[in-house]
Amino acid sequence: MVVDFCRFVIELQNPFQVVIPMRILALTPSFYGWTGAAVNERQLITVLAKKVEKCYVVTFVSFKHFLAKRKKILKELEGLPENMTVIVLPLPKRITLAVCLGMIAVSCIVSIVGLMLRALRKVDLVYIRNSLLAIGFLTFSSLAKRTIVKIPAIIEDEILGRGFAELIFKWMTKFLDRLALAKAGKIAVNGFPMYFEIAKRRSYIRKDRPLMIPPGVNLHLIENIKRQVSAKQSTTINVGFLGLLEWWQGVDILARAVALLKKNVPNVKLVIIGDGSLRPLVEGICKAYNLQYEITGFLPHQEALKRAATLDVLAVPSKRFSTTESNIPIKVIEAWALSLPVVITKHKVFVINGILDGEHVVYCEPEPTSVAEALIRVLTNEDLKTRLKTNGPKLAMQFDYDKIAENILESLSRDES
Repeated sequence: MVVDFCRFVIELQNPFQVVIPMRILALTPSFYGWTGAAVNERQLITVLAKKVEKCYVVTFVSFKHFLAKRKKILKELEGLPENMTVIVLPLPKRITLAVCLGMIAVSCIVSIVGLMLRALRKVDLVYIRNSLLAIGFLTFSSLAKRTIVKIPAIIEDEILGRGFAELIFKWMTKFLDRLALAKAGKIAVNGFPMYFEIAKRRSYIRKDRPLMIPPGVNLHLIENIKRQVSAKQSTTINVGFLGLLEWWQGVDILARAVALLKKNVPNVKLVIIGDGSLRPLVEGICKAYNLQYEITGFLPHQEALKRAATLDVLAVPSKRFSTTESNIPIKVIEAWALSLPVVITKHKVFVINGILDGEHVVYCEPEPTSVAEALIRVLTNEDLKTRLKTNGPKLAMQFDYDKIAENILESLSRDES
């Protein structure tokens, strides 16, 4: 079993914090940073660390940040639990074949360290995001059975190139995902839709149930943000996006939708809180249509949330592929918690989870006319807007990191018993 040392049952209603005699080693590609993956992993692992005896984290930053901004990195990590030790390694952020091979090499090296820590009874459980980082731990049966591997996406679907390196990378991810399914003590996913897609694509079904580790929200942080942000003073109608500007996010579609919306709402402004490779295209669209717009670039998480709290509506017209169809983005959960109306593509994951059009979100298709119509529907219907603002925080409570962490530990306890 994953945790043969685990002889406890968590009392979810216990008002006192229970410290579990467990030592966790976590490997994640992103812990420091402002992408959704980094924010999610940092908050989740931090909450887990507060519930256990000790937590070690191995993660990566770009060479630029490691060499030029090491002090800034360390400052970003201030305020973490005292029982958490973070080891930061330099690695290019752009996913290439060489970077993937580097991650595999790190996995092999750290797994040797893990074996020594295990022999010294310094590590009880290993949590790894991404099967590329898991191969070393899956090689040793004593570590594999104590390892949770989270597979957050069908990675090859995010790679658009068709060159030799891309083909090798896609084959590698398929092989390593299947290895994780076969060898890891536990598999973790964002939700059942993603697990079913992984099982189908990798032609492997495990006998045990996967751990559900969806993106979450720090409700205490959200409440602090709400108290800090004053009532809106802007004369513009702020339609916003939060996150990484990549092809699947549909931010170019949103910019064209806002250009259509401008005909009915002349004072509309597109506010993009984030950055990424799609930025030049989005800026070009905004300039071509003479839109009011702002692209903030990457902001620290709390600052990004403060800006998001000033929006009139959050729009995420993401394109359809395996990851978007199977995952609820962290930006949407945080928008719900902030009482922001959300316009989003009608992906399967929302339908499966009972997210209703007009009650929880307003659905659209990932094309400009549909997005513009959904935005007009929100902005011109006060009853609808009030309903979305009221229901959002209720939905967000289901994704509280504290609840997710307790569910993880309770699930491990159940498996052991």
